[in-house]
Amino acid sequence: KEINFINDIITELTENDIREICFKNCNENINIEKYEIANCIFENCKIIESKMVNIYFTNVIFKNSDFSNTNFSDSNFVNCVFDNCKFVGCDFTNTSIYKTKVNLSNLEYSNLSNSNIKETLFEETNLALSSLGECKLKTVKFNDCNLYRTQMFKINLKNIDLRTCNIEGITVDKEDLKGLIVNDFQAIELSKLLGIIIK
Repeated sequence: KEINFINDIITELTENDIREICFKNCNENINIEKYEIANCIFENCKIIESKMVNIYFTNVIFKNSDFSNTNFSDSNFVNCVFDNCKFVGCDFTNTSIYKTKVNLSNLEYSNLSNSNIKETLFEETNLALSSLGECKLKTVKFNDCNLYRTQMFKINLKNIDLRTCNIEGITVDKEDLKGLIVNDFQAIELSKLLGIIIK
């Protein structure tokens, strides 16, 4: 069924369990914690500066929506899709992201520190000035992403391919560069971190 007001559903629930609902054109601030949201769609929604902490999202599609400055910390995203969404300044710390696709979305200034990200694709997505510090990455792909001044310190970057991405000003620990896949121009950019002067 299609719903236009999320808070109406929340107040009617007897359990913290939301399933098989299409939230469309919602424009509100919500504050929920320890919910399970499964097989749902958020489409053309504006849910900014909200709190969705410790939520288990399964098979959820976020489409053409704005969740800027929302707190998603300690949440799980499993088999989810972020399509053409704004997550600017969002808090994704200590999250688990598994088998998820992030496409044409803006995560500028977002914080994904200490998260566990597996089998996930970031495609044509803006991660500029965001933080992925101390994340655990496994089978994660970045295609045509903007990683301008992104913090990626204390991350094992072995076999991570950033050849199609903008990595200008990226912050990484020198010891974590081993096995990182970059192109010739990016190698020159990263050489600055090693104190190498190329003339």
